[in-house]
Amino acid sequence: MRVTIKLVYFFCFIFILINQSRAQLHPVNALGREMFDSFRLSNFDLFLKNSIFSLKESEFKWFLNNIRNKSIRDELIYLHQQDFPEDTSYNEKWKIAFEHQWRNQIRHLARHSSSQIKTESFIPILKEASEYGIQWKTTRLLGIEVLLPVGWKNGRFEIKGDLDLDESNSSERVLYIDRGLSYRFTLSKDTYGRTFMIGTDPENSDLNYDTGIIGNGSGQGDVILKFNEKTPSKLFYFCPDQKGAGGPILVKDPDDQGKPNQRLDLLLTFSFDQPKRAFQIMIKQVVLSHKGPIFTQRPSFIGEVTLPRGLSF
Repeated sequence: MRVTIKLVYFFCFIFILINQSRAQLHPVNALGREMFDSFRLSNFDLFLKNSIFSLKESEFKWFLNNIRNKSIRDELIYLHQQDFPEDTSYNEKWKIAFEHQWRNQIRHLARHSSSQIKTESFIPILKEASEYGIQWKTTRLLGIEVLLPVGWKNGRFEIKGDLDLDESNSSERVLYIDRGLSYRFTLSKDTYGRTFMIGTDPENSDLNYDTGIIGNGSGQGDVILKFNEKTPSKLFYFCPDQKGAGGPILVKDPDDQGKPNQRLDLLLTFSFDQPKRAFQIMIKQVVLSHKGPIFTQRPSFIGEVTLPRGLSF
């Protein structure tokens, strides 16, 4: 009887651990794993399921109409070829542009058959991998990271990001970072000699924040960060040697609705061979939908790379 009770407690404990592990997995990480598995298992259906092509017409209409992304809305408003009535507000412009544009967008998607998507987007990844002699069943996923290139323009750091609909936070300088998701900031040649630092103060290098960050303030190489529930909700990125070069970092929970639905480029790094070699695939323009994260642009096979900073075989 005691043995039975112990076994029950043991299996309950294992069940709790498994569910906690699943609960802690960021949805974008889940997408990255499934995308890698689609190539590893040569499973096109899994690939297609995670793409924008998986949305039905009604789902796509709802997704586009409700997307919290000012940059995407601006692009569709720009595509609207008719003049707007005088004194039309931004929200009214969006309603008009959306009604004219959403069908054009869904027609564009509908022109791509499953076989065409497979031929143009899925098979090329497998083909390029085969040129390196990669045997997918012996590969191992090393990292799933959001790629954020960092440049320098007009006396400040320039980092890719979409604007929020909330005007109070709608600035190119505001960065939104999710807890539980890894980010890789790649410093371009334009930033040479300018230290990229993250801290709790907009300009004070004595208040740098290093928890969950690799390469903070080094001024060279990639800066990698992964924040958790203990990370402050607001940090700052800046250059200690040049005032006004940075901006705020708003740290959010994965399910927090108070943030823009940004387009993310997802970097998958995996290993193969003995001795081990590193390879990368880029999953482009990932956004959140009611079904979860989906990618909206054709992925690309980057090829063999030097093992990136912060990852290990």
